[in-house]
Amino acid sequence: MSNKESSNAKPLVSTLLKQCKELFKFNGEVAKQLFLNDSFNIADKVDISVNRKYFTEVIKYIPNQYVIEFHDDTKVSTSLRDTTFNTITHANVFLNDEMILTVLVYDTINEEWLFRLDHNIRFPEKYIYFHSITWDVDYIKPEIVLMYELLDPIDYHQLPNYKKVIDALSYYQFVLLRVVVGDERIHQALISEKNAM
Repeated sequence: MSNKESSNAKPLVSTLLKQCKELFKFNGEVAKQLFLNDSFNIADKVDISVNRKYFTEVIKYIPNQYVIEFHDDTKVSTSLRDTTFNTITHANVFLNDEMILTVLVYDTINEEWLFRLDHNIRFPEKYIYFHSITWDVDYIKPEIVLMYELLDPIDYHQLPNYKKVIDALSYYQFVLLRVVVGDERIHQALISEKNAM
């Protein structure tokens, strides 16, 4: 993650934290840094995760100067009405053509989180995130962040740091990641990270 704080992401994140902090969890690089270092720096693009039932509530707090692109299973639209709500996967938020925020949507059934790429993988929703006491924010657990980053084509991350995160996982977290994504995908990610350095 860049040391230079984005002048565009920080005000929007501050607004969301003031208005609806309890409705979303940090994901992506911010979640990884909270897990690794209990560090909460809003730099570059920020990813958050929102339960589908709170999605419109969170979106309404994004001021009008931002452009929102909604992505469902078949199309991209700047109008929520032109999408199929129950298949929205994420929304990208832009300011002056710079993407500064991605709102990732997840589903629950009977308070169980469903892995979007395989609904047979599910956990109680309260077990998919940690809470940072230092910063008073919720963030998605690192094994869940990596499940999406390693299997989903959405560009969640700005900087590959798979090895650091994988090395910091507990045995249980690593086994869970390994069962879901497979040894080969983990190996490929570590090689691509090494090549990017």
